[in-house]
Amino acid sequence: MALTYSLKFRKLNFYNKVLLEKEGEIVIDRLSFRLKGKGAQDQGEVVYFGDMKDLHIKDDLLSFSTYKKEKFALSDFSNLFEVFLKDFMRVRNEYLADSLFMKVGMLMKEFEGSVDLENTHGKIVPKGKCKIQLYEGSIVIMPEKRDCFTIYLGLLKSHDFDDMEYVLRLYLDTGQNVYISKLGTSFEDVQESMESIMGKMYEKVMAGFNEFLPGLDAATLVKLIYLLKGGRFVTTKQLKKIHEELPEKVESFVFEENQMMKERAAMLRKEGGEENFYYSLSVGKSRETGDLFLRTWFMQALPEKNMVVVGRTSGNNDTTLHFFRIIMQQGDPAEKLKAKILEIDQSMLIFRYDFSVVYKSRRDLRKSKFRTALKRMSFLRLLRKSYMGYSKASDLKQFEKDFGAFEDKARVQTPTQQEPVAA
Repeated sequence: MALTYSLKFRKLNFYNKVLLEKEGEIVIDRLSFRLKGKGAQDQGEVVYFGDMKDLHIKDDLLSFSTYKKEKFALSDFSNLFEVFLKDFMRVRNEYLADSLFMKVGMLMKEFEGSVDLENTHGKIVPKGKCKIQLYEGSIVIMPEKRDCFTIYLGLLKSHDFDDMEYVLRLYLDTGQNVYISKLGTSFEDVQESMESIMGKMYEKVMAGFNEFLPGLDAATLVKLIYLLKGGRFVTTKQLKKIHEELPEKVESFVFEENQMMKERAAMLRKEGGEENFYYSLSVGKSRETGDLFLRTWFMQALPEKNMVVVGRTSGNNDTTLHFFRIIMQQGDPAEKLKAKILEIDQSMLIFRYDFSVVYKSRRDLRKSKFRTALKRMSFLRLLRKSYMGYSKASDLKQFEKDFGAFEDKARVQTPTQQEPVAA
C-alpha cells in the first residue's frame, strides 16, 4: 500500500538554481515515489529508488541527486518529518536489500539493536537504531535513518560475543568491523541464532566435501571449510599448512573433469609462479533435484605482467579464461594484488559465480537484475574497469597467442616525457 505525506519540494540543477518549487505530496511505493503538486491535473515526477545517487538529511530537510543529474530537496512536513523519514528509509532499504543481493538464503531471525561501523581507516560511523536480519548466508543491517548494508558470511573473518557489554562484534575480510549493541533481552537469542546459522552453513559444505573429497579426516575438512568459506580463492601454501597432501588432492579434483584447463593452468603457472596460483571450491544445491554439487575454479596471478587470469573447471565444457588488469595506470601490481583478488572474491560470492555481470556491456545489463549493483557497488565498477576480455581457444597455440595479446594490453603505460613548451 502506498504511503502519502504532504510536503514542499524543489527541483534544482547542479548549480543549485531552483527549476521548480511546489507544495503538494509525496506518494511512496515499493520501487519508486512520486512528487506532485496540488490539483488533480498535476501528474508529478516519478523518481525510482534505483536512480537515486546520494541522499542527505539535515534538520527537517531531505535532499538527494539522481544519476540523471537532477537534484531535489524535500521539506515542510509539518511535525511528521521523523515519521516520514522512517517510512521512506524503510521502503528504500527494502528495495536496496533486494536489488543489491543482500539477502542470501532464507530469513532465519530478526531483532533490533544499535549498530556502529568501523571503516578501514579506523573511524567509527554510528548507524543508530537498526533492524538486524539474519539470513542463511548474510546479515542485513537496516538502519532507521541510514542506508542499509550487509555482511556476507563468506566474507566474515571472525565474530565474538561480549557477555559483559552485550555486544556482537563482526570482523570482515574487507577491513571493516561492525559492532552491534543494545540487544537487551535478545542477546542470548541472537547468540544462539548466530551460532546455529554458522553451524548449518558449515554442515552443508561439510556434506558436500565429504561426498566429493573423500578420504579427508574431520580436522582437515573443518580447517579447509573455514579457509574457503563460501568459495574464497586460496593458495597452495595455505592448503599445505592444513595438511601436506591437501594441495595434491585439491589439484586432482579441480582438474579431473577438464584436461584442457589443466594444460592452460600449467602454462600459466610457469609464467606466474606456484606462489601466485589459487583454487576455489564451493558447494551448491540444485534447485530442480536438491542434489549437492561442487563448483571449482582456479586463478593465476601474474603481478610482473599486471594480470590475473580466472577460469572455471567444474566440467569439460568449461573453456573460458577471463583476464583482468591488476592496476590501471599507477602503482605496483604486486602491492595491489590482494585488493584485486578480494574484488573477484566479492563478485563470485555476491553474484553466485555469475561472471556475466563482469564481462557483459552496460547496454546488455541495463534491464537485468544487476542494473542497481552496477551503479552502487564500487568494487564491481573497479572490477569491470579492469576486465580485459576472455579466451576460449581450444588450441594451445591459439591460447598462447591470446595470452600474448592480453599481456600487451595489460602493460602499464608510463607517461611519456612532455616536450618543453616554446616561449
